[in-house]
Amino acid sequence: MEKRKPFIVIQTDFGKGIAVATMEGVIHDVDPDLTTFDLNHDVTPFDTYEASFCLYYTVPFWPAGTIFISVVDPGVGTDRRASVAKLSNGSYVVTPDNGTLTHLAKYIGIDEVRTIDEERNRLVQTKACSIFHGRDLFAYCAAKFASGKITYEEVGPAYDPAEIIVHEMIEPKVVDGTVTGMLESADRHFGLICSNIPHEMIGEIGVRYGDWVRCVVKHGEDTVFDQAIRYEKSFGYVERNEIFAMISETLTLQIARNFNNICDAYTFGSGPEWTISFTKKGE
Repeated sequence: MEKRKPFIVIQTDFGKGIAVATMEGVIHDVDPDLTTFDLNHDVTPFDTYEASFCLYYTVPFWPAGTIFISVVDPGVGTDRRASVAKLSNGSYVVTPDNGTLTHLAKYIGIDEVRTIDEERNRLVQTKACSIFHGRDLFAYCAAKFASGKITYEEVGPAYDPAEIIVHEMIEPKVVDGTVTGMLESADRHFGLICSNIPHEMIGEIGVRYGDWVRCVVKHGEDTVFDQAIRYEKSFGYVERNEIFAMISETLTLQIARNFNNICDAYTFGSGPEWTISFTKKGE
């Protein structure tokens, strides 16, 4: 039985439109038998931290060997590295090395990383263009690799995974009855504000479902949100429009507003400059 070719899963900050369709065209021109899927094309423009989190959220649920393309590339055309990372779970990520690999390096592991050889693994007919590596370099190289036209070693020269560019991350902690971490994502669709605080930590400060907590979100030194809210299992346990805390899909703490988008009332972002804390009410 012929071995199935790897899936290719694509993420960009382009929006789903002609740019993504062009990348898909390049992939299928290299090999019409390859199958492409969309991860997310609504990454906040230029936000490599958000791109990193989206990969971390998605990669574990795809089969080993899947090839992910992530193109959030504010440094396109410069000397930033264009890379293909081999993950410890057997999958690969084709991306600029600009912070996009942060979460995968920390939580899944990167066994090897290679710089794409642009002399061998770049579209020739668009060589004069330096601003669309999503099409000309990442999609083309990923397709050659997925199709078996090149091996991983033929992607280009290897470099030390310790050299990968990573974003700062604030480790969650419990101090004097308060659990603190950082915001990992601020969903613009439903308004789910997700932290990196493992759900077990809320128990370390004596909080159980139904308890009230003081939740504080800061952007640097500026307080963006400071309210007493309930910690509940899911949306159905609170009133319409009520803000509450719960466990996210990534098994970390998050806040949301039932039947409404909390981001319409508050401006939230993500990354190490955004911190969130929970303290059991009355303490």
